[in-house]
Amino acid sequence: MAYDILIKGGRIYDGSGFPSYLGDVAVQGGKIVETGRINGSAKRVVDADGLAVSPGFIDFHTHLDAQLLWDPLATSSCYHGVTTVIPGNCGLSLAPCKEPDRDTILKSFERVEAITLPALKAGVKWGFTTFGQYLDVLRGKLGVNVASLVGHCALRQFVMGDASLERAATPAEIHQMKEVLKASVRAGAAGFSTNQNPVHMYADGTPIQSRCATDEEIIEIAGALGEINQGVVQISRGSLGVSAPIPPSLKLFEEISSRSGRPVIWQSIAHRWDKPGEWRQLLDSAKETIDRGVQSYPLCNARLFNNRLTMKTAQVFDDLPTWKTILFLPLEERIKAIKDPETRKKMRFEAVEDKKLSRFSRRWDLVYLINAVKPENKYLEKKSVVEIAKIRNQDVIDAFLDLSLEEGLDTEFQTSSTNGDETAVAEIIRSPYVLVGQSDAGAHLIYDAGFGYATRLLGYWVREKQIMSLEEGVRKLTFMVASIFGLRDRGLLRPGLAADLTIFDPATIRECDAEMVQDLPGNEKRFIQKAVGIEMTIVNGQVLVEKENHTGALPGAVLGGGNGAALQAAA
Repeated sequence: MAYDILIKGGRIYDGSGFPSYLGDVAVQGGKIVETGRINGSAKRVVDADGLAVSPGFIDFHTHLDAQLLWDPLATSSCYHGVTTVIPGNCGLSLAPCKEPDRDTILKSFERVEAITLPALKAGVKWGFTTFGQYLDVLRGKLGVNVASLVGHCALRQFVMGDASLERAATPAEIHQMKEVLKASVRAGAAGFSTNQNPVHMYADGTPIQSRCATDEEIIEIAGALGEINQGVVQISRGSLGVSAPIPPSLKLFEEISSRSGRPVIWQSIAHRWDKPGEWRQLLDSAKETIDRGVQSYPLCNARLFNNRLTMKTAQVFDDLPTWKTILFLPLEERIKAIKDPETRKKMRFEAVEDKKLSRFSRRWDLVYLINAVKPENKYLEKKSVVEIAKIRNQDVIDAFLDLSLEEGLDTEFQTSSTNGDETAVAEIIRSPYVLVGQSDAGAHLIYDAGFGYATRLLGYWVREKQIMSLEEGVRKLTFMVASIFGLRDRGLLRPGLAADLTIFDPATIRECDAEMVQDLPGNEKRFIQKAVGIEMTIVNGQVLVEKENHTGALPGAVLGGGNGAALQAAA
């Protein structure tokens, strides 16, 4: 019998980090069946001369929970060689969810993930309550594979109702959450996520549910995974602090892992302008913890988080109290407040002079005007606010605010508070202890597009900066992730394992600039991101994308401990 696909003459990077080699790959029935020198016939022969053949990339930090319901390809992830996505991060998931709580759960995504409520309401067709039912909706309707986490916010809302937004859980409620989590994992969930980031809130400023949880609640719920010996724990904590030899948050991550016996993925290590030495301490502490045998893994990003903002949409100022208050005001009141001289003094102090830590860098030389509304201001585009202030002969805050007022608060700027020091970023990415990938795919839709973290790693950091071998770069995107998340038949290019494969050109692979499109439900806008150098993305033995074109196939599966062959066949 002929193979389904025979990939001939490529250079095989098998995901293990072992030296690459020239060879062929045969695919049959959704599996890799042979590698090496293969002379058999095939329904399709792919000439991979000059190309790399690797396991499909696994994007482990996404917020595609809602998008997958209307976009089975998980665009733009699939265009970057991603074959498996993991949504449900940062405490946010759509299930479990009772019918009266549906709006509350949708609104938990609205501000934290910057997904408009009209798009969510138009795109999420409710037909599920439990997590297993949510996964059943996805089964048979996926282009990419999905291994989804259960979010702490949904779990608290499901058990506690609106009290989840107000207080810590009782022992009885914690017990209920543990039972629901175990049932969810048995039904196919990949683990549990939680989030105590102080800037993550509802659109009205109410903290999301998981921020009301105590550390003991988190440890206890994570312990449910230990009771069934399945799943991972993902945690977002905001500022991790560097006040002790081992930061307090890292001690919590260690305790969660030690008591549950499960891997913990924590967010994150990055160079920050307000804490330029923090990354080093976190990296050293992570090494010390892992060297002691604790499964506590940090993640990092291979890119700048290019935060696009206007004074209508900005979230980057959320930990500057005056700015935050103003940005929650109705538009007319907001404009009035920005014009007030006393208010502006406070804004200037917080955004320029204050020494308190802030996720906003206070580096106005790194805040660039990228889209002026008025034609007479177009000449200022691509200039920093510091440059604009000099041109206008103004203070930087006055220049920023006055220009915004002149254009109805629609002037668009861009800035990044992290990963500006490439020497630091290179060392973080190189660390064998650090996962690479914080795409946030499916989130921040009007601010940024991070789909291309993998193509950036292989194109910019590996090829151009040469900070590691291509073999190691592929390992970090495949086998390292699959191993930590327990995806036992993914992440390696070996006979007998699932045929999730990416074929790419090492000489050209790279992410493209983000583009704004209007393709969301409700005719809402979002940024997408394309790639160059990705020749083919194969999922479960079927070609999903070829040169950015979807083949029409939907071969993706729900991955997880509860995903038996019978369930998939039924789908």
